[in-house]
Amino acid sequence: MPSFTNPIIPGFYPDPSCIRVGDVFYMANSSFQFFPSIPIHKSKDLINWELIGNAINRPSQISLDQATTKINNASRREIFTGGIYAPTIRYHDGIFYVICTNLTGAPDMPSSTDFHPSNFIITATDLSNPDSYSELIYFDFHGIDPSLFFDKDGKAYVQGSWIHGYNQNPATVIRQAEIDVVTGQLLSEARDIWSGATGKVPEGPHIYHKDGWYYLLIAEGGTHARHKITMARSRSIWGPFESDPANPVLTAEGSSGVVQCVGHGDLVQDQDGQWCCVMLARREYGGSYPLGRETFLTSVEWINGEFPVFKEVEIEQGTGWQVVRKAEGKRSAGVDLKSPASLYLRTPHLENYHQDGNEIVLTATDADFGTPDGTMTFVGRRQTSLDSTASVIIMLSSAGNKDVSYGLTLYKDVFRYAAIQYRTHDSTLALVVQEAGKPRTTMSSYPLQDAVSIRLSIISTVEAYNFVAQICFGSVATTNIALGEVPCSAMSGDDFTGTVYGIFASGDGSTVTFRDLEIESG
Repeated sequence: MPSFTNPIIPGFYPDPSCIRVGDVFYMANSSFQFFPSIPIHKSKDLINWELIGNAINRPSQISLDQATTKINNASRREIFTGGIYAPTIRYHDGIFYVICTNLTGAPDMPSSTDFHPSNFIITATDLSNPDSYSELIYFDFHGIDPSLFFDKDGKAYVQGSWIHGYNQNPATVIRQAEIDVVTGQLLSEARDIWSGATGKVPEGPHIYHKDGWYYLLIAEGGTHARHKITMARSRSIWGPFESDPANPVLTAEGSSGVVQCVGHGDLVQDQDGQWCCVMLARREYGGSYPLGRETFLTSVEWINGEFPVFKEVEIEQGTGWQVVRKAEGKRSAGVDLKSPASLYLRTPHLENYHQDGNEIVLTATDADFGTPDGTMTFVGRRQTSLDSTASVIIMLSSAGNKDVSYGLTLYKDVFRYAAIQYRTHDSTLALVVQEAGKPRTTMSSYPLQDAVSIRLSIISTVEAYNFVAQICFGSVATTNIALGEVPCSAMSGDDFTGTVYGIFASGDGSTVTFRDLEIESG
């Protein structure tokens, strides 16, 4: 039986939503505190995907300055981040609709305080054209994970996870209202339509109309170990919805496999009538999962008049489809600031970033990795493989006599990062590590005099990240200097994001130069 390899979109791409328009599939994912936001992929076969843009690609569209991060429980490594949550993508009468939530919070908000949700719609007619994406159309809904359903009578409905409060029971409920997608005005009262099969944090709703039934697919149990997909159906869009006797229809709870936390899915039908489901899951190796939640795929059997039956999600997924992933081997890519894959932290000051060929010049600001809101000078790309290397050359003379720290980092959020940084004020190279709930530590420090440049590298394996420097005094490079090792577990946790490789500059406003920034993935 032909098979493909999960995840179909590796790296930090959670909360997938998928549609097919003609013979092309489109996928939207969450992006949380990173800009540009809401990555959009396309595919002809559901297995080989190309990133074509981001629904939020202009700072004028939204402010992410309050996309803060809080530690809910340090001992459980439970870390929640605000920003752009769980988009849904839909297509109707020649227009693409992306509906989503921005969660904001104060930098000093206590762990018991919920983020504040703002919900919006973005429209586009050409997903590969950045200028096609509209400004945001806001609508009034106190919840997350909004979805759109266009009924045959022309009416549009929004469903979402209405928040009572995450310290309450129930914390959420699936609520629905009719909506004007042009203005964002709700055309009916918002009504509860389902509390889920378990009643434990129902979220991520999507509605499908098939064989005279309205099928409701949701996620439950929270997005980590107890995550699951459940379904219900009704003859009316407003319910009552009857739970599938087979619930949960998809979960990894209780399993010991690599694929864990399966949930938050969306159903799509291919050109031949085959149904399938995209969903998030994370890959766990020895209790570590730094890449976070990724996009997985499984096949679905949906007999007329019955609830769908989902195939268990595996890394090597047998489908019976005559499609296989393209063989790629090792992939090496430079970082292009104009690429939709390049990531900035919250709302960036784009005037601080310049590129000429393989050379990137950053303007340092006084913000650093510990700054809880706003932005810092940082640009990077998602880590997509645990067998990967990020490397860059920093030019030491480019900073002059200014007070700047700059270098290469592995970044997850304000509480978790590891950075090789060169400090100009004392000509020192250091490996600085921040783990959640612990003081920031300097693992190693090397004073340097008369160095011209340094090649910095982060080498990832399934077990750990190794940080290496190669120092050039004139035309001759030294041998590699091992700066330290950080276990993958330090970048893992019950969180929302995944690791990002990046370069950064923090200091007094001077410019620094980077050359040959590359990320190689296995």
